[in-house]
Amino acid sequence: MIQYIMIHSTNKTGQGPLSLKECLAHADETKELILAKDALEAIPRLITEFFDHKTLCLIADENTYKAAGERVKAIAEEGGLKVGAVHIFPGGDHLHAEYEHIRFLTKWVSSLPDFPALVPLAVGAGTLNDLVKRTAEELDLPYLCVPTAASVDGYTPNGASLLMDGFKQNVLCKAPRVLAADLGIIAAAPAYLSSSGVGDLASKIIAGTDWIIAEKAGALGAPEAPAIDPIPWTMVHQGFREALEESVPAPRGDQDAIRVLFQTLAVTGFAMQYMKNSRPVSGAEHLWSHVWEMEDLRFKGAPVTHGFKVSIGTLAATAFTEIFFADPKGPPPQDPSYRRPSRDERRAQVSAAFKGSRAHDKIIEASMDKMMDEPLVETINEAFRDSWTAIRDRVMDLLIPYGELKDILGRALCPLVPEAIGLSRSQAIADCRRGQMIRNKYSIVDLAWDMGNFEGILKNIEDSNLYLR
Repeated sequence: MIQYIMIHSTNKTGQGPLSLKECLAHADETKELILAKDALEAIPRLITEFFDHKTLCLIADENTYKAAGERVKAIAEEGGLKVGAVHIFPGGDHLHAEYEHIRFLTKWVSSLPDFPALVPLAVGAGTLNDLVKRTAEELDLPYLCVPTAASVDGYTPNGASLLMDGFKQNVLCKAPRVLAADLGIIAAAPAYLSSSGVGDLASKIIAGTDWIIAEKAGALGAPEAPAIDPIPWTMVHQGFREALEESVPAPRGDQDAIRVLFQTLAVTGFAMQYMKNSRPVSGAEHLWSHVWEMEDLRFKGAPVTHGFKVSIGTLAATAFTEIFFADPKGPPPQDPSYRRPSRDERRAQVSAAFKGSRAHDKIIEASMDKMMDEPLVETINEAFRDSWTAIRDRVMDLLIPYGELKDILGRALCPLVPEAIGLSRSQAIADCRRGQMIRNKYSIVDLAWDMGNFEGILKNIEDSNLYLR
């Protein structure tokens, strides 16, 4: 009998992280996640129990079909299911989450003889799953996911991270109805995919500190700055540091570490599924990653994984947060040359920063939506100054210190300097400017920009002998 695998670590309060079963109770779309050796054997039962049809269309890429797809097909057919069609994307590691792939898949799936009486079955990692997830949404079909690596948190949320007209965005769509995560297959994935998973996991700390900041600003009227919801907060942060530490050996093939890593990523995905957005798990660190993903960042000819981009983004965002909250007495001083631009001036700045980008117009729209009028900005800034000690204590209590974070990521074989993903240090720091422009989602970089100390913080990072070195 296949059982749920639980994490047995505890946090500093003696409370361990929530189990998959507890988190599934808060998820309203995913009905079951099997995480075990030989989880693929459960696919016939899962299809029979949770779906109305027994005909599958299997979607994979060249790598994941060899790693798991052939076996999934055999198990399904031996279990009395029909595999009506198989589509294999060429290129494997070079597959991008471009919307054009979804247009192809919707046309392909809807042309199959058994449509709509069939179940899409995604066999792959994060990008492949996102493509199938959105395709299933557009065709109003529930689907089953077979993850092949512990590389991202994107298997379980009710959204897909897609490039639409050059603009990276989270597009709402239903989460997989069930997942069959086979630990043997996940453990056999290339080590760099597990390292990417640790990088993505570590980013949840910045998501948490940014949520603390956003809640304070949102209470006074800042846009896209909701109050903290205790359910997804607990799902992400209860026992998190211990789970992160236990995940570190995953890239070296440690089976227990791989299990902990996948489960913790899945749980953070369930937090998104509950919240219906990415606020619980994504903050300023992802802004760097989104900028680089829109530009198809490559290193030595190969695409840089999402988790590796997020690793550098998390280090950069940690540096930014540490500097912003360094003084117990109050925020950094306003830059001497600071002058808040008018809306027209800001529009021109953003337009120049993304000149030639396919996402140009959407980024201008986002930057204008987030730009508050001066009286509201001053109200928020004053509130932060007045409650500095309390807000600083909350943020710094959650934040993993830069040196400790760098040690964790290094032991997990994640990139630690921008040069490791094909960027200069100066470029990575400067890309914070563009990152701040692209999302209407309040974070530490928005607070600093509104307070007028944004450029001073970037200069402190640039001049530091510690950060991003």
